[in-house]
Amino acid sequence: MLPSERRIVVIGTGALARSTCYSLATACSVPARVDVVGRDPGRIDEVCYVAGARAAVTGRPVRFVPGTGDLEAALTAPDLDGVLVCASTQSPWERRTEPSAWTALLGRAGFGLTLPFQAELALPAGRLLAARTPRPWLLNACFPDAVNPLLAALGVPVLAGIGNVGLLAASAQAALGLPDQSRLRLVAHHVHLHAPAPGAAEALAWVDDEPVADPGSLLAAQRATDRAELNHVTGHTAALLITALLAGTPLDTHLPGPHGLPGGYPVRLHGTSLTLRLPPGLDEPSVVAFNERAALADGVTVDRDPGGWVRFAPATSAELAELAPDLAAGFPVADLDSATAELGALRDRLRAEPAGRLQGAV
Repeated sequence: MLPSERRIVVIGTGALARSTCYSLATACSVPARVDVVGRDPGRIDEVCYVAGARAAVTGRPVRFVPGTGDLEAALTAPDLDGVLVCASTQSPWERRTEPSAWTALLGRAGFGLTLPFQAELALPAGRLLAARTPRPWLLNACFPDAVNPLLAALGVPVLAGIGNVGLLAASAQAALGLPDQSRLRLVAHHVHLHAPAPGAAEALAWVDDEPVADPGSLLAAQRATDRAELNHVTGHTAALLITALLAGTPLDTHLPGPHGLPGGYPVRLHGTSLTLRLPPGLDEPSVVAFNERAALADGVTVDRDPGGWVRFAPATSAELAELAPDLAAGFPVADLDSATAELGALRDRLRAEPAGRLQGAV
């Protein structure tokens, strides 16, 4: 590393990891080294080349260094400031690229059924970081509204996630023409990326501490945009967050899963200190309860304590009662490994079968 250079690791080479690196290349003014870690050396080299070239022509002091698939080596490197996890063992794009009975099940039961797969890389990464002193920060991009509570229940410290409420807040900020998010407060869950089903609650929004009567109107453009395109916005918000973390500058923003909370919230970042910035009259228990209710539409909720449970929503449990009855009632957080194995066997079997019924959105 160069003198005074900060160091982070980005795990993953998919669309979101690429978008984040490409935005860091033009937005980050802090001297930094970004180690890109993944399974495919060719894809790693592509990300590092494009991001490095963008940084060079923009004049930004950011280097992008190819890593390997050796997660432990990457996360035990000296002088590591933080890690962003952008990879899991379940792609959100599978329903488009490889539809099957498995993706049809997710459409009926909810994306929350994939929770164990979304945590498969974030959990070991978090455990490696938790063993370090001082401990680097951890950001998780994989279904953070539910994965981050799971990490917290398993004793893995996680600073926050990226995406979801961050994307919604960026959309609302643009619709309102605000220069930043200091006057905006949004409480929303992953499920609010789509318009809520009839009878379900919409995201909550305030501007200058006054409730927004129709928050959905601020999110219409985002909801009408192809999901793949939205990674360009999410990656940019992640790059701005990481830049603030590296520089130690205050930032009023919105993040999912802060300190393991379910769903997304308005937050204030100062250094690595992260606090909720709620409108007057609302406290943490009330907004957490709102997001826990919203989580049922995703099909899963998580008790945030070591003796807690992962619980599936009624519709999800009904599907599992036929396909994996041992999991229909959920499972203890401590039994995550065995539940992952059982769901993995179900996924393998259903991937070999045609899609059948119409799939829902994830």
